[in-house]
Amino acid sequence: MLNRIFFAISLLSSASLGVAQDTTVTPEAVIQSGFSDSPQTLPRNLVTLGTEDIQGAAQPSLDGVLENIPGVDARQRGPWGAQTDLSIRGGTFEQVALWVDGVRWSAPHTGHHLLNLPIDPEDIQQIRVIRGGGGSLGSGGMTGGIMLHAGPGFENGTRVSAEGGSYGWSRIRASHDWGSSQVRHRISASQSSTDGFKNNTDLTMSRVRYSGRASTDFGLWNWSLGHLSSAFGAQDFYTANFPEQFEQVKLWQGQLTWTHSAGDWTWEGSVHHRNHQDRFELFREGEGFYAADTSGQLVSANGPAPSWYQGANLHRSSTTGARGLARFVSSAGESLMSFDVRREGVVSNRLGTEEYGKSGDSPYTLGDQRINLDVSAGHLFQWKRLTLRGLAAWNLNSAADQPRFVPEASMSLRIDDSGRAVAFASARRSVRMPSFTDLYYTVGGAQGSQDLLPEQADHLELGYRLSTDLASGHRLMLSQHIFHRWGSNLIDWVRFNGSAITEATNLREVHFSGQELSLSARATNDDQRMRHMTIGLTFVNADETSGGFESNYVLDVLNTKVDALLRYRIARTCDVDLRWSAQDRNGGYFDPVLNEEVEFEPVQWLGATVRWSPTSLPVALHLRVDNALDVQFVDIGNVDQPGRWVRAGLTWSPKKED
Repeated sequence: MLNRIFFAISLLSSASLGVAQDTTVTPEAVIQSGFSDSPQTLPRNLVTLGTEDIQGAAQPSLDGVLENIPGVDARQRGPWGAQTDLSIRGGTFEQVALWVDGVRWSAPHTGHHLLNLPIDPEDIQQIRVIRGGGGSLGSGGMTGGIMLHAGPGFENGTRVSAEGGSYGWSRIRASHDWGSSQVRHRISASQSSTDGFKNNTDLTMSRVRYSGRASTDFGLWNWSLGHLSSAFGAQDFYTANFPEQFEQVKLWQGQLTWTHSAGDWTWEGSVHHRNHQDRFELFREGEGFYAADTSGQLVSANGPAPSWYQGANLHRSSTTGARGLARFVSSAGESLMSFDVRREGVVSNRLGTEEYGKSGDSPYTLGDQRINLDVSAGHLFQWKRLTLRGLAAWNLNSAADQPRFVPEASMSLRIDDSGRAVAFASARRSVRMPSFTDLYYTVGGAQGSQDLLPEQADHLELGYRLSTDLASGHRLMLSQHIFHRWGSNLIDWVRFNGSAITEATNLREVHFSGQELSLSARATNDDQRMRHMTIGLTFVNADETSGGFESNYVLDVLNTKVDALLRYRIARTCDVDLRWSAQDRNGGYFDPVLNEEVEFEPVQWLGATVRWSPTSLPVALHLRVDNALDVQFVDIGNVDQPGRWVRAGLTWSPKKED
């Protein structure tokens, strides 16, 4: 019934905007990793969040900023950035590509760690969310991608912020920007912690990052170096059979990018390295949890750990890579060639083989490594109102039996001369290799498989985008997208009925169909009290269900998602945001207490943020309430989410330097 109502709303919204006159286009923004497309002609669904959207969210982690975007499913195991599985258009958390300042980041150990970022939201200047996978996003971009721009600021100055709230939450952050118009620098650091909303949901997290930018005669250079350290109680995170889990992660990330234009040519290049450490305790060690007795056996008030438990899982993964791209513009259009190569490796006491493990006294006796190469060549051609694109791309991986051809073809048509209304269609293919966890993990009733095949998807998308300026002083924009995805050999972790083992397997074929509708209005001048309003509707349906087995990821599709955001200026220096989201998820999970399969229940959230920024003082205050109705729910099977929680904070920005 909900689907029918929302579909009717989408048709009425389309009809009402279709008669609008005097439309206008959104500002141009080049899309990294492919052609120099702008949102007017891009043949896929793009959402761009600017500094005002990001800062206004008053969130301590990226997942909190993304949670209200249509088509995006941020499934939290732990809030406040402890761990989030991010998916797009009904895909899994392994099927999203992440790009940071022109570099494709990967998490070969497991996609659970993809959003372990050394980047505070306050460091991010722009977020682009591309819904729909393809070869241009690189291997792993099965269903879409997140692109972050997090360089230094353009003004010198210092910012210090502090925040406190429910469940013993506290956060402090400081940043400093300095330099000239040619060379810029920023250093930032933050520390967060919470006691948790129930036992074993505590968190401690710190981030430190330095970024720089230089404009020279030889091109534009960007560089960054960041570190993340996080430790958290992982209650029920990966299995409810052994609930008192614990995880500690550390990350180091460094990269250098270069862009240079000369005549009709544009060149891009980058090098990067990512090192990630993970310690996972299936039975949390420490005061109040498990401790070793005189024989070395872990015991707690609830009894000893099973005899088969061999201690904490230790993993160290690393990714080192380089990327290059060349664009050439001529009277025939735009041509490009690109490559992205990276070495992915892991050493561990659980994942891999002895061939790649360390010898001696090192606990990392196992390991694996592989080389991944994405290459592509394409052309963009424009004729009057029509834009055509073709991209031939290949993915080559040292662990695969053969190269994978992942082409793209698309067209966009400007309905009017100015590009105020655009219709488009595209067909694409994407591919992903199994993670090292998919291949090797065999602890606590889980069983990976080295026989897993790469997963693949073919995409078809149709849509349109319209915009108009209203007499009220607002810009109204509407986009609607219909898509279909044919998935084959999709990798899932399943538990067959009657079995105690959760195992990695390839699902033969699963097809996904859906549509997205987004209607928004933004103020075009500073006099309007209604600053921003967005309503987003997303419907996704899979043609398979988990009959006879429990699907942990592939078939737990977010069928219906409705998001609404209103930003209103109640005074010249005071804004209020109201957020509402409703979700209905397919599938269920096994509850070991009830000893039965439990379906996900539809849930709704209501939240609000108030921000006061007096012009006479160098401070800004905010108050944010999440889950205001105190709804009890799970985002992932058996992992309870917090009820109502409140945070308040202030930001101090002294007078900027000259």
